[in-house]
Amino acid sequence: MDEQLIAELATQLIQAEQTQTPIEVPSITHPGMTVEDGYRIQRAIIAAKVAQGEWVIGKKIGLTSRANQDVFGVREPVYGQLLGSGVHLEQTPVNTADLIQPIIECEVTFVMRRRLEGPGITAPDVIRATEGIMPSVELGDSRMRDWIGRAAAADILADSCGNAGIIVGGELHSIRGFDLRYTGMVVEKNGELIATGAMGAVMGNPAQSVAWLANKLASFELGLEEGELVLSGALTGAERMQAGDVLKATFGGGLGGVGVKFM
Repeated sequence: MDEQLIAELATQLIQAEQTQTPIEVPSITHPGMTVEDGYRIQRAIIAAKVAQGEWVIGKKIGLTSRANQDVFGVREPVYGQLLGSGVHLEQTPVNTADLIQPIIECEVTFVMRRRLEGPGITAPDVIRATEGIMPSVELGDSRMRDWIGRAAAADILADSCGNAGIIVGGELHSIRGFDLRYTGMVVEKNGELIATGAMGAVMGNPAQSVAWLANKLASFELGLEEGELVLSGALTGAERMQAGDVLKATFGGGLGGVGVKFM
């Protein structure tokens, strides 16, 4: 894709988000679209938003399970950007009118203590470089029409990996107090248990997914910066939400919980 088309698709996705009007899946209209094109569109969107006063506060990692990678025909995870205006404290109500197709995913957020730059980063390197972890709920949305079963990995990347925000718990916990492979989680929606999971569902250890991200960013001569938030990957499947729904994720090992209500 040339730069003009990249800019046009970025503008269309921004407008779709602003107007809550989804667009056609880009790869349907442009069948030659590649994963790299998706990253380029994502970067163009972020650059446009930063120019308007937004700021990048971290990264999110998606497609961390082999099953999801198989669905989209890739052999590694993908990543997107987190913007400062999308970070909310627990119990901040979410207005469904601001979204098109709201979903949530329950994850653990890493807060970086120091810069981490690949290549060659390992899970122990991540643990040493992490200030702490926080229970989190990722707010997801899609700016693409009828995307399930039609979107490719390039589309997911172009759409900022479906990120619409993040709700974090109120306390930062030292990572050294947790065995990240076995720490469990339960998810309740409207008071009913709907899912359980363990952090090991994320590449065997969510620190491994953060290590993957640091090494991937190195290919763009980038790294994870001090203070950045990193959403490490969903422990269970996405859950659709609508006005009136209340969701809470509770993590084991004393990590605590995080909740969100949709209005």
